[in-house]
Amino acid sequence: MKAAPSYNNERRRIVAEHPIWRGGHYVLYWMQAYRRLSHNHALDYACTCARELKKPLVIYEGLRLDYPWASARHHRFILEGMRDNLTVARERGLVYWPFVQTPHDSGKGLVHRLAENACLVVTDDWPCFVVPAQTKALAGRTSRRVVAVDSNSVVPLANLGAAVAAAAHLRPRIQKAFGEAFKHRSRALPEFGTVGNTGLSAPFPTWDGDVESTLRSIVFRDVVPPVKGVVGGPAAAQKQLRSFVEKRLSRYAEERSNPVPPENGAASGLSPYLHYGHLSIEQVAFEVLQSAYGTCEFEMGKSGRREGFYGSNPNVNSFLDEALTWRDVGHHWLFHRLGDEQTLKTALPTWAFSTLEKHTQDERKYVYSAEQLETAKTHDPLWNAAQTELVKTGTIHNYLRMLWGKKVLEWSGTPEEAYQVLVHLNNKYALDGRDPNSYTGILWCFGLFDRPWPPERPVFGNIRYMSSDNTAKKFKVGAYLDYVKSL
Repeated sequence: MKAAPSYNNERRRIVAEHPIWRGGHYVLYWMQAYRRLSHNHALDYACTCARELKKPLVIYEGLRLDYPWASARHHRFILEGMRDNLTVARERGLVYWPFVQTPHDSGKGLVHRLAENACLVVTDDWPCFVVPAQTKALAGRTSRRVVAVDSNSVVPLANLGAAVAAAAHLRPRIQKAFGEAFKHRSRALPEFGTVGNTGLSAPFPTWDGDVESTLRSIVFRDVVPPVKGVVGGPAAAQKQLRSFVEKRLSRYAEERSNPVPPENGAASGLSPYLHYGHLSIEQVAFEVLQSAYGTCEFEMGKSGRREGFYGSNPNVNSFLDEALTWRDVGHHWLFHRLGDEQTLKTALPTWAFSTLEKHTQDERKYVYSAEQLETAKTHDPLWNAAQTELVKTGTIHNYLRMLWGKKVLEWSGTPEEAYQVLVHLNNKYALDGRDPNSYTGILWCFGLFDRPWPPERPVFGNIRYMSSDNTAKKFKVGAYLDYVKSL
């Protein structure tokens, strides 16, 4: 097969160099991270392969039981997305085979068996959590070509150069490439054509879409209940996106950092849907630009500037700088440095690790155990509220998340202990946890993507310092504290 060359070739990475088997029964799209049937470069490429090979497309989406931090909270959100995909696939006549592992059916070797009957395998090139290892494992075992496709952001990560030390270094790269990349965004309506159902039957019992009975059949090691009132899946993601664009975008620049109850805030609430792959950041950018300017043909500002690049609207600029520059910083860093996020020594710039190491033996006024932190039993009411919000709602207000991380550094026996506790708490409870930005966001609290800040302080050294007292002076936090008490 010889796919037509295009800008988006840069998104494709062959991870198993085998010839395409034209005798295969289908093209297999293994949906691991971009769990949606639209606005998905991996799905678009799989459709292209199926059309050129004149083979049906099989979309396989699986959910294991043994992933790290598995719980009813994460499981429900993913299952609700699979239920949406099942509904859409039936409506469009697509071959969609969902599998959910249960205590009675492990599905061991299932992906490999599906791959061996395929012409080739297309999957998601997401640079975090279990996805890279799963892709590598299949590539090392199968005799079929495996192609991983990047649908992480507007600009392909491979086009953004080497890993950077600061967001300011990546911003001009993104902005320089944005115009051309945005013209080649993924399709809102993938060209399935004749690649739909041709009588293929799944060689295993597919999941029936019953979320509740599935959850009742599983006993999770981590008892983390689903978040009440929060629904996962592409359908809910579209509602959340419309709500943000219509009701909160106009207040984003001035109010996004103000800790208030969610119903009064300006935060988008989109990060869980972006994390689980139920929503594409390309669609988010499209809807935001369209809502502000009535078109996506806006007049771009000077490359490299934080303000004014995405047109004249300050709310659009503020939001897209967060949604593209800062989000891409995390994905881009993990894309180049996967594995370095495991410890501070391998993750941090030399200056940050050195200043923390210098102050490791400093006396701490407070030292809390992991259990005390998890149960929000510290002396600090504002920090306790942020941790309680995380446990109860699966999120922390975006400004308080920074304070949350900084204080754990201050209250732990060592910086490494603090880092591991933060990763655990975030990945266990946060609906947007286990994400590239989970790791880089926490690492920012330890100096990643930052610079030395004088004066040199106990425990922190030259790491940027934050305090609950200063936060309470900067913002009126009473309404936020009352909100958390009501949870």
